[in-house]
Amino acid sequence: MARTLGTDFSAQLESSSFTPFYAISIAFSPNKLNLWTGYNDLFFDSETYVGSGNLLLISNIEETSDIKATGMSISLSGLDSNILAEILTEDVQGTSVEVYFGVLTTTDNQTVLVDDPYKIFDGFIDTMTIAESGEESTVRVTVENKLITLEKAKSKRYTDQDQKQLFPTDKGLEFVDDLQDKTLVWGGGTRN
Repeated sequence: MARTLGTDFSAQLESSSFTPFYAISIAFSPNKLNLWTGYNDLFFDSETYVGSGNLLLISNIEETSDIKATGMSISLSGLDSNILAEILTEDVQGTSVEVYFGVLTTTDNQTVLVDDPYKIFDGFIDTMTIAESGEESTVRVTVENKLITLEKAKSKRYTDQDQKQLFPTDKGLEFVDDLQDKTLVWGGGTRN
């Protein structure tokens, strides 16, 4: 079920001055990588997001009226060598990625989160490339939308063999193979 915008959040979006931000969460194992486009730490949804400032770049997220999977890309530069080493040793394809959009406001010289940020993208890592230039490394991650799973062919069929893999004693599909050559007459009449 989609969340509706909170009144504070809506008011900030309609005001003449507000500070928008993006946050990403990449579910690397064993440690998640939570970053946001600001400075210092940001806390929401029981998670800490580390400020990355200009080191985090997020591509446009395409929205369509069709049900189709549209991807995006995330670029991270200036990463800590420990994070980079962890990324290099991990099989990242299929790792979950969430992207959030939020709003900050300043009251009494203190920047505060207006409302919980809204998840604007949810997907999986497709590919990851690392470009090194001198002392800096840039990691570019291409992410596929979760809808991409709708485009993949199912490997399971409604056959007795597939059913027995799941439930060895189930006999519910044992006559499926015989049905394809069966002639059925509806209505009790005879066939000429």
